[in-house]
Amino acid sequence: MSQFRGMLRIARVDLSYFFRTKWLLGTLIGLNVTDMFVVGIVYKGMMSINYFDFYAPGVIITGLFFASFDVGRRVHLGLTEGVSQYYLTLPVSLNEVVMAHLISAGLGGAIYAGILTGVAMAFIPQLATLSTLLLIPFMFILAMGLAGIAAVLNLFSKTGDRYWVFADGLQTALVSLSTIAYPLTIVSSYLPPALVTFVEYNPLSQGAEALRTVINGAPSSAVFNLPALLLTSLALLAVGVVSYRHVFTELRDAGKL
Repeated sequence: MSQFRGMLRIARVDLSYFFRTKWLLGTLIGLNVTDMFVVGIVYKGMMSINYFDFYAPGVIITGLFFASFDVGRRVHLGLTEGVSQYYLTLPVSLNEVVMAHLISAGLGGAIYAGILTGVAMAFIPQLATLSTLLLIPFMFILAMGLAGIAAVLNLFSKTGDRYWVFADGLQTALVSLSTIAYPLTIVSSYLPPALVTFVEYNPLSQGAEALRTVINGAPSSAVFNLPALLLTSLALLAVGVVSYRHVFTELRDAGKL
């Protein structure tokens, strides 16, 4: 039980770093909300669909992605500044240190997405339903899974500056190759079938389409598949556990990466 409490304390401290700089957090939320309204309203009259209703879920999931991905940045800094080495000296197991980081990523992503969803509800009343609340556990698992991608980056970048290059490139690729900004029907007109399949099963696409399903009252496209969202998130989470476990095992045994 004491080890479990230790894991929760690490998760709480890890999560607090994300919300510690309130001005920065407020700025990030402001940028996401501005993006939601400027792009959504400008394009609303230029497309056959209600683009604001379509784009707002994409912004929410993008915010969840970047918030959960931030755990990779914190772990990277922890590896270079000795924080991770300190965690490994505490009376908690290596697996619990790993899960503490991933749990904090899930909570951070879900909370950040919840804030953006609350803003969107004021202009999209369809989101203010029980269905949105029922999606929260899935968004938590999705955020933990997306943090698994950051774990892979830490595995390959070690303590070098390559992490920042890898992170920027991968974030851009995953957001671009998704239905965050464009329907799958539009994407399939410009990309080869293999990439269209990737876009369809991209967890960002699955998350955005889940919220669009709530707004429309029915699946907005063939993209949304709740089992696929869950399985993809759990698969990424498993990859994250293995990757972080390898990183922290090497750090514990060798004292450095």
